[in-house]
Amino acid sequence: MKIRELIDGIQKRDIVLPEFERECVWSQEQAKQLMVSLVRDHPVGSVLFWKTDQPPEPKNVDELPEKLGMTQAILDGQQRLTTLHMLITGEIPPFYVKDDIRYDLRHLYFNLDTGDFQHDQLSRMKGNSLWWSVVDSYNDADINAFKTAQQEASEALDVFARAQGYNENLNTLRGVPGGELPVQWMPPRATVTEAIDIFDRVNSQGTRLTDAELALAHITGEWPDG
Repeated sequence: MKIRELIDGIQKRDIVLPEFERECVWSQEQAKQLMVSLVRDHPVGSVLFWKTDQPPEPKNVDELPEKLGMTQAILDGQQRLTTLHMLITGEIPPFYVKDDIRYDLRHLYFNLDTGDFQHDQLSRMKGNSLWWSVVDSYNDADINAFKTAQQEASEALDVFARAQGYNENLNTLRGVPGGELPVQWMPPRATVTEAIDIFDRVNSQGTRLTDAELALAHITGEWPDG
């Protein structure tokens, strides 16, 4: 599924995060490495959804919109989806509030010349026309590659070559939402307990859940207000 379609589904609340899921724990470095992989067209793993007409209690959503069809509950991939939502839209996804975000992942910058990503470093980036906020790059920022090339080039003949390189790097970055993430599905007939067991299994291969987080997942799966 295309990344822009996943983000659109999150914004429309067709894709929700169950209450038993933990908060966003990814670091800025993990967000950076995700973007590095995507612009290089490297695999970043699949996301796992549970498509059901009886979804578990969604996080930070009082009432789901009335619609035909099934709701897609995220069982694996919420850290990647949250990162992409924040960097592409500049907003925290609706299934989180600010206090749920351990690190603000939006302070990521992109270098037009090298294609490198770096966290916000004001001393290095202030006044440097080559460094642009990733969020701004996706939100109609006026990034003039030719003007930047004029500022950076030492010779007139070098301006066009530089501008072409800057545009290629910028277009690669802006092409990320059109890329695809593989999607896997839990069967609709699955129970909440089965969904939590799968949630535990897939998360134990990444940033491991603590015993307390797993216990809380089981509690809130049956008792959302817990």
